[in-house]
Amino acid sequence: MEKKFIFSNTLKWNNEYQASMFFADKASFEFATPPEFHGTEGFISPEELFVASAHACCLTTFIAKAKKAGINLMSYESSAEGILEKVDGQLMFTKIAVKSKIKTDSDKEKVRKIVRQVEQSALVINSMKTNVLIEAIIE
Repeated sequence: MEKKFIFSNTLKWNNEYQASMFFADKASFEFATPPEFHGTEGFISPEELFVASAHACCLTTFIAKAKKAGINLMSYESSAEGILEKVDGQLMFTKIAVKSKIKTDSDKEKVRKIVRQVEQSALVINSMKTNVLIEAIIE
């Protein structure tokens, strides 16, 4: 039988386009629709969280695969940018670009292969319609 995992959260509407998100006893934060869609400045938006989920999944999948391959990771930094545009009259993310800088004293070609594997196998990314591309500078 396959394993089944459940990840959950709760939210409470505060006002207008603002709400609070709760993750049991772990953390909570306020979020809002972005100003581009009549929301309030200074809050994290669902759109930013969408991009952040893909971005975080890239790192955690890379770490897992690098450890399994015996890669000695010295540092990892990255940035992510999501492109939201109209497709067939509907706004959607068409691309998320992750740019990472990876320092290692291990085989750099092996690290490049792991980066490609992350593009193909990261759980959150595979659950999205959006095309996620990872560009890595490996030092």
